[in-house]
Amino acid sequence: MAEIRINATGGVKLYDADDSHYAQILAGTITANTDVMTLGHAAVVMGTKLDLNGNNLILDADADTYLDGGTVDDVVDVYVAGAKDWKFGANSINVLSGTTLTIDSGATITNSGTATGFGGADPSSADGDTLGTASAEWSDLYLADGGQILFGNDQEVTLTHSADSGLLLKHTATTDDKPINLVLQTGETDMAADDVIGKISFQAPDEGTGTDAVLVSGAIQAVAEGDHSSSSNATRLEFMTGASEAATAKMKLSSGGDLTVTAGNIVMGTSGKGIDFSATADSSGTMSSELFDDYEEGTFTPTVSPSSGSFTTEGTHTGFYTKVGNLVNVSIGIDITTNGSASGHINITGGAPFTSAATGIIHTVNHGRETEMNGNSFVAIMARSATNISLLSPPFGNGAGYSVNGTYRAA
Repeated sequence: MAEIRINATGGVKLYDADDSHYAQILAGTITANTDVMTLGHAAVVMGTKLDLNGNNLILDADADTYLDGGTVDDVVDVYVAGAKDWKFGANSINVLSGTTLTIDSGATITNSGTATGFGGADPSSADGDTLGTASAEWSDLYLADGGQILFGNDQEVTLTHSADSGLLLKHTATTDDKPINLVLQTGETDMAADDVIGKISFQAPDEGTGTDAVLVSGAIQAVAEGDHSSSSNATRLEFMTGASEAATAKMKLSSGGDLTVTAGNIVMGTSGKGIDFSATADSSGTMSSELFDDYEEGTFTPTVSPSSGSFTTEGTHTGFYTKVGNLVNVSIGIDITTNGSASGHINITGGAPFTSAATGIIHTVNHGRETEMNGNSFVAIMARSATNISLLSPPFGNGAGYSVNGTYRAA
C-alpha cells in the first residue's frame, strides 16, 4: 500500500501502491511557512521535471533575481537585481540594452560555425562607425604580408605592405591627373619666421654602436621664411644631413628659387653635365652650347728645347693652368742657366695640359717676354690639335728667363 516513511537521517520517502518505487527528499526540513520548503542538501534530484507552469523561478532571498518564463511564450527573461539583462528565445540569445558583456582575461570566444558578424566590427552603414574612441584607443594593429588599408568610399587610395620592403601608397584610379598626394600639415595657427611646417626624418635607432650612430642622419623640412599672412606663405626647403651630429641643413632652396649650399660642393657626377644657361639670350652668331660643363685648375711641368743647338744648363720650369669650359689659360715660367749653342725658336713640349682644338685658326698664346736680361717680347703659338707651344725667335743668352701667358681653345 502507498505510504510515507521518515528514515533515521530525516529523509522523507513517498512509496507507490506496491512499495516498489518511491520519491524522496533527503535531509530536508519544512519551515513554519507552509508555502516554502527549504532543502538542506546542496543538490535536489528530480525524477522527471520541475514544472513552474509559467511562474518565476526565484534565485535569491529578496526575490529580485529570477527567471521569468511566463511573460511571453517560448521566451525566458533573466532578471538580476530587478533589471532584465538577458532574453533567451528560440534559437536566439539577446544581451539587452544597458547590460555589459565582459570577456575576462584568459577567456576565449571561438567561431566554429558560419555566424555572421562574429568577432567583427562592421558598421551598420557607410561612414557609420569608428574604430576606438577619443578616450578608449586601440593599442597595436597587426596586418599580414601584403595587408592593405583602403581609404574612401571607392577605396581609391591604398596603403599596402610590401613584404620585407616597406609600404606602398597608391592612387588606384587609371584616368589622367590622378597623382598620389601626401600632404604634411601642421595645426599651428600662427606661423612665424623659422617655424618648421613639416619634416621627414631618417634614422637608424637600433644601430649597435650608439651615440652619433643613432641620431637623425638626414631630413628634409619646410621652414617658414617669415610670418605667414593672407598675402604671404614664403617657405624654404632645407636638406639636412649628419656627419658626426644630428642632421643639420647643408642646402636650402628659398621661396624665390635661390639654391644655397651651406656646406660642401656641387659635384657633377657625369662628364658632360653642368649648369645650363639656355634661358639666357643668345648672341647674333651661331650658338653651339650654353652648358657650363667644366672647370679645372692645376700645375704642369714644361719640357723645353731649342730648334737649333742645345742648352747647356737649364733651371726650373713651371706651369699653371685654369680651364673654364673649353677655354684654357696657361702661365709658364722657363729659366735657362747656361744658353750653350741654343738658337732659333724654343719648343715647349708638355707645354699645355689639354690638346688644342682641331679646327679654326692657329692658336696664338697672348704674349711671351724674356724677363731676366733685356725684357724683349716675342710671339708664342700653338698648332691645331697640339699640346706644344713654340716661342718664336726669343732672345737667347745665359741667365735668360721666359714668361708665357695666354689662352687657347681646347678640343
